[in-house]
Amino acid sequence: MLVTLVAVLCNSQLCLEKVVTTSDQSGITMSACAVNAQIGIADWLAKGPYRDWRLQRYKCVLGKYVPKNEA
Repeated sequence: MLVTLVAVLCNSQLCLEKVVTTSDQSGITMSACAVNAQIGIADWLAKGPYRDWRLQRYKCVLGKYVPKNEA
């Protein structure tokens, strides 16, 4: 079953949802997502264009997830 890790990032007044990874991309399971999400997001933030943003929250979602700002 597909698992999607979603991060909500904020930069001042602007917040947006971003898909960090899916089980298709990284092989994560729902339990691994719940346990290791913060480590994965920290690594993703450090290596990507959102390093100046702060993590507001995250969630592990079963199935494909389309961020609200992209729907």
